[in-house]
Amino acid sequence: MDEFDYELPSSAIAHVPADPRDSARLLVDPGPCRAPEHRQVTDLPSLLGPGDLLVVNETRVMPARLPLRKRSGGAAEVLLLEPLAVESGSAHRIADPDDNRLWAALVRPSRRIADGTVLVSERDPTVRVVVGERLDRQRRAVHVLVGETSLADVSQARLLERAGEAPLPPYIDPDKARGAIAQRLGVDAADSDAARAALADRYQTVYARSDGSAAAPTAGLHLTARVLEALRSNGVGIATVDLTVGLATFAPVTAEHADEHEMHTEHYRVSAETLAACAAAECVVAVGTTTVRALEAAARQRQRPGPAAGTADVCGGTDLFLRRGAEFLLVDAMLTNFHMPRSSLLLLIDAFIGPRWRDLYETALAKGYRFLSFGDAMLLRRTPPS
Repeated sequence: MDEFDYELPSSAIAHVPADPRDSARLLVDPGPCRAPEHRQVTDLPSLLGPGDLLVVNETRVMPARLPLRKRSGGAAEVLLLEPLAVESGSAHRIADPDDNRLWAALVRPSRRIADGTVLVSERDPTVRVVVGERLDRQRRAVHVLVGETSLADVSQARLLERAGEAPLPPYIDPDKARGAIAQRLGVDAADSDAARAALADRYQTVYARSDGSAAAPTAGLHLTARVLEALRSNGVGIATVDLTVGLATFAPVTAEHADEHEMHTEHYRVSAETLAACAAAECVVAVGTTTVRALEAAARQRQRPGPAAGTADVCGGTDLFLRRGAEFLLVDAMLTNFHMPRSSLLLLIDAFIGPRWRDLYETALAKGYRFLSFGDAMLLRRTPPS
């Protein structure tokens, strides 16, 4: 993993997104041995053309971060990840023995919260979370109640909008982000509900549709209705996938070697129409690493024998870990942000374009590009295997 480390100054981390969204800078990689171009996301329609296909992840971010309190008054936090499929006889039951409606979650401070502890929201006292047993080193099983209703699946996540908030990455200062966005929208930053709502809206893509994610597919945050319309007018096709962003995307790599990293499963769906459009496209451009993983997972699933192979939607869970030596079956180009050192996302970039990512990152830092979730973007063309 030392090969995927680089020095990231704190001054390069963006705490506030670009305004407007498509004014973000865009580092365009023309390929090996050629100098990158410095553009803006608003230029994307001029960089793509007829025969190209832009594929976006239309997942919607849940208000998944829940600030809570113990009955003793101590502060706690629960980050909901995904519903658990609990089978009869499972050891993960923590509430009513007939109730299978459990979620996997990150709980803080996990070591000081015993199984069965009830946590309550101060923002919305109807929201309670019963903390259950550990699922692994990071996750706990939890039972979420809104009044007398058990939160059963992601379609009910909007019941948490008052109690929850946008699950910003820990390196973003939420006060800076809320204040700046509130000022732009003319919302009183002191009005916590209005400021949180404004930030939640900005941490959502303009095409978000399917609830379920615990983090945003951040490359898509740069796209606007006018950019998408300009792409269509230029003959670029637009297709969608749905991958629920969770631990596989944002969990840090703590292992010394990449092949020791545990890749968590994320759920995805790629329609037959999207796969057909990819097959017909001259160039498939994935918006973000989550879209890459969804498309590549679907392509691998399609290769397996089955009665509907090649004709049906592809869905399921994937722990696909794209790293050096991986074959890309569908994706030719990628719009992506600048990623954390030693992350699985940076490993994917290395697999996609090879070691020249380091030169691109050095150029971006020298030119003042903004990094990570609210930062600027790159347009990368895949390097064919030698």
